[in-house]
Amino acid sequence: MEENLENWVILVDCTKSMGKEDFQPNRFQTALSGLKLFIKEKFKTLQQVKASLITYNKRVSVISELTEDIPSIIELISTKKFKKLNLLSSSSDMLDNALNNAIDILAQQIQIISGFKNSILLISDDCNLEISEKIQDRIVGLKISIHIITFSLEKNIINKKNNIKSQHFTTKQEFLEGMKKLAYFDKKLKNNAQNFSELMFEHRKKDHNFMEEIALNLRYPTHEELLKFKKKSSKMQCQICFNYISPIKNYSLYKTGRLCSHCGTPMHLHCAGSWALKSSEHKNLFRCPYCYSLLKIPVAILNGLNKKIHNEEATETQKRYVKMIVINPEKIKQKTKDCLYCFKPIKITHSHKDFQCSNCKAYFHKKCLEEMYKVDKKCLNCGGQIV
Repeated sequence: MEENLENWVILVDCTKSMGKEDFQPNRFQTALSGLKLFIKEKFKTLQQVKASLITYNKRVSVISELTEDIPSIIELISTKKFKKLNLLSSSSDMLDNALNNAIDILAQQIQIISGFKNSILLISDDCNLEISEKIQDRIVGLKISIHIITFSLEKNIINKKNNIKSQHFTTKQEFLEGMKKLAYFDKKLKNNAQNFSELMFEHRKKDHNFMEEIALNLRYPTHEELLKFKKKSSKMQCQICFNYISPIKNYSLYKTGRLCSHCGTPMHLHCAGSWALKSSEHKNLFRCPYCYSLLKIPVAILNGLNKKIHNEEATETQKRYVKMIVINPEKIKQKTKDCLYCFKPIKITHSHKDFQCSNCKAYFHKKCLEEMYKVDKKCLNCGGQIV
C-alpha cells in the first residue's frame, strides 16, 4: 500500500459547548481553523487524498461526500454561513451515529478499491468521549485508523474503559500546532512518535468478519450475457484463467461463469475460488482482477477446492465418506445458495427436499443429486464418497 494515497472522513463536534469563547473567537471557529490547517498540509504532502466532512450535534449532517476536490472543502469551511452554523445540544447516541456514517463512507471505498489508507479524524472539546464497543469492532474489523483531537481548558482524561488514547490541547496555539503535526503523523510515527493522537484498540481476534459484510457478491449473468457465453466468443473468457473452459473443473463459462458486480468482468466460479485461496487473508474474499472491487465467493466452492485436493492425496484407507443431509428451509432463508451440480439457485420451499454435503457444505437440488449419483457416487464438489 502506497503512503501517498489516503481517504479521510472528518467529524466536527457542533454541540453547544463548542460556542464557548475561552478559545477566541470561540471553540467552534478554533476547530475550523485547525481543520483548515490540517487539510492544507495533507493536500501539500500527498499525491492523492480524498476527504469528507461530517458535523454532529442533535443530528448528523454529511456536509461533503468523499471528494478529491480538497480546495472546495477548504472554501466551504471558510464561508460565513458555515462559521455561523447553529450549535445545538446533542443526544447520547449522536457520536456513534456520526462514526457509523464515517465508517459507511470508508466502507464503500474499501469495497471498490484497495491501496488507500482509510482514516477518521474526530475534533471535539469533549475529552470524555464514549465510543461503543460495536463501533470499535467495526473500525478494527475494517482496518480503519481513527485520530481523536480534543481541546479545552480542562485537563485530559483518558477513557480507559474503551482503551482510548487521544491527544488533548489546552491552548489555541498548541491545538493548531497539533493539527499541523497530525498531517505528517504517519511519517513521524516511524521515528518513535507513537504517543501522538491515534486511537488505540486491543487487536484481538473477532468472530465477526466485517470485510465479508461489505464485500460484493459475484452476480449471475443476464439472459443476454448467457447467450454470449453460449456462443463461445473469443472475447468471452474468464479473466483469471483466460480460457472458456475452466482448467480446474472443466466447466464452461456458460455453466459456471459469474461476473464482478462492479465492472462486469467474467470469471469461472472455481477460478475465482482458487484466486481467493491464493490472494486473500480472508478465506472467501478476493479482489476483482480488473477493477479491484472486493468480492466474495461461496464458502462451499473453497471447501470443495481444499478438500478435493486433500482427498486426492489421501490413501485408500483414508478415503473420506460424506452424507447428503436434507436442508432445513429455515436454515438458508433469505440467503441465495447455488446448487453445485447445475449452478442454479436453490429455491426455498417446503414442498420438496434439497440436500447439503456434510463435508464441504455444498448444496444440491434433489434431482441434481439423483443425476450425480447415477454417474458417480461422489460429491461433485469435494469428491467425498457418498454413503
